[in-house]
Amino acid sequence: MHLEIRDLLKTFDGFVALDHVTLSVDEREFVCLLGPSGCGKTTLLRIVAGLLPFDGGELRLGGRDLGAVPARERGFGIVFQSYSLFPNMTVAENIGYGLKIRRVTRARIASRVGELLNLIKLPGVADRYPWQLSGGQQQRVALARALAVDPSLILLDEPLSALDPRVRAELRAEIRDVQRRLGIPTIMVTHDQEEAMVLADKVVCMNHGLIEQVGTPQDLYLRPRSRFVADFMGSSNLLPTGWVREAMPHLLASRPDGAEDAFEACVRPESVALTPASDGEARVVDQTFLGNVRRLRLSWRSREFTCETRHDLGINDGEAVRIEVAPDACAWVRA
Repeated sequence: MHLEIRDLLKTFDGFVALDHVTLSVDEREFVCLLGPSGCGKTTLLRIVAGLLPFDGGELRLGGRDLGAVPARERGFGIVFQSYSLFPNMTVAENIGYGLKIRRVTRARIASRVGELLNLIKLPGVADRYPWQLSGGQQQRVALARALAVDPSLILLDEPLSALDPRVRAELRAEIRDVQRRLGIPTIMVTHDQEEAMVLADKVVCMNHGLIEQVGTPQDLYLRPRSRFVADFMGSSNLLPTGWVREAMPHLLASRPDGAEDAFEACVRPESVALTPASDGEARVVDQTFLGNVRRLRLSWRSREFTCETRHDLGINDGEAVRIEVAPDACAWVRA
């Protein structure tokens, strides 16, 4: 076990920001804290970094109690959303700053800076200043600066949110590649579920200061345990038990014992099979072409239903269709 968070409590003027949170991060593991604004994910990251105190619980790294250890002595690498590079320093000076204040020799600093510039695929920018770089390049430099001191843990606070979509996709792939090669345990805050699914070994889905569910991206997407997780981790059709009993009773076979009204069926849009049929009960309301998929919004028994298909089924708006969902494509979540 590398990092252990036990029963962590944090309040702000009586408001509970973290409600007895327990979590572990193993060596070499990439963990994403995922959730909407205000859910507590950034507060948790800042406590781990030593930038915020906490009101109760334990925080340990390799068995060492971090409660009284100041941020500068924790040996963590931190990358913020805003890059936070020193504008009056060159790229090389920015990357080597942490080593300089640790009184590492100039020769070693120069060697380490060269290694890291190659690692982040920017070997020719050592003498440039931050304002001469693109946003994506600046964030690569910020990552290199965090790695320069050989951190025991990397903390990323929404480092990609200020970038355009194409650069964001490229950089997240590079961050994951660097993390895998170096094997440094990493915690990243994000509100983007796609980002979490691409990067994380383990996703921690948070809501109102609580952890709703922890697991692999596949676990949270295919086997959500609550309505919140099902809704936050992609699109889903959430169907009350009573409605399922009338419209799709075969799905009840997969329902947990005693679930009844306490649970809802969760059916992902790509798990819905459509067939044009004049006697079909559902009707197509509208369709959206999204490049790799076509999303159809349906009306069925007074409920809206969403389906996604990779093929053009030749169905027009207003036409009737038959819907099929396999029992094993249905998850049951707490309502």
